[in-house]
Formats: sequence, C-alpha cells, structure tokens
Amino acid sequence: MNDEKEQTATVICFLIGGLVLATGIYDFFHYDLHIRDLINIVAVFLILVGLGLAPKTFFTPIGKLFSTSYKLPTLVNSKIQQSLIISGVLLSLVCIIWGY
Repeated sequence: MNDEKEQTATVICFLIGGLVLATGIYDFFHYDLHIRDLINIVAVFLILVGLGLAPKTFFTPIGKLFSTSYKLPTLVNSKIQQSLIISGVLLSLVCIIWGY
C-alpha cells in the first residue's frame, strides 16, 4: 500500500468503524438500546473494517471491479476481508428480518 490516498481511505474506514462501534456500545449500555440495534452496529463495523482492508475498492473504476479477470488487492488475505464484509451484511439482514 504505497499510495497516500489508499492509506487515508483505510484510516478513515477504521476510524469511522471504531467510532460507530464505540458510540453504539455506549448507547446500548446507557440508553437501553435493543440487542438488535447493537448487532446492527457490529454489522456496520464489520463492513467498514472489511472495506478498509481493500482500499483500492474506492479508487478502481466500477467496470473493472465487476470484471471476472480483475483480482482486487487487499491488505490481508482476501478470504478474511470477504468474510468480514459478508458477515456484516448477513448480520444486517438478520436484524432487518428480526425487526419485522
């Protein structure tokens, strides 16, 4: 990760994710949020961390991202990055279904 804008994107994703998680945990304990809300906050955190682990996502053209031959470079093993994003999306879907 040599590019400064990629480093900035990673730091911003991690900072926003950390702030979302910290304020969510605080609100859960001090304002009696429902457990569904806390799970949804954890899901958002996982998605943001997953996006931060692949900063080239933000600077690659959309057509290239959806190309079958393009392999997105990540900071860690791509399976870890994908599992973070997928688990965050699944947790969000569970919270949406649970809310109805």
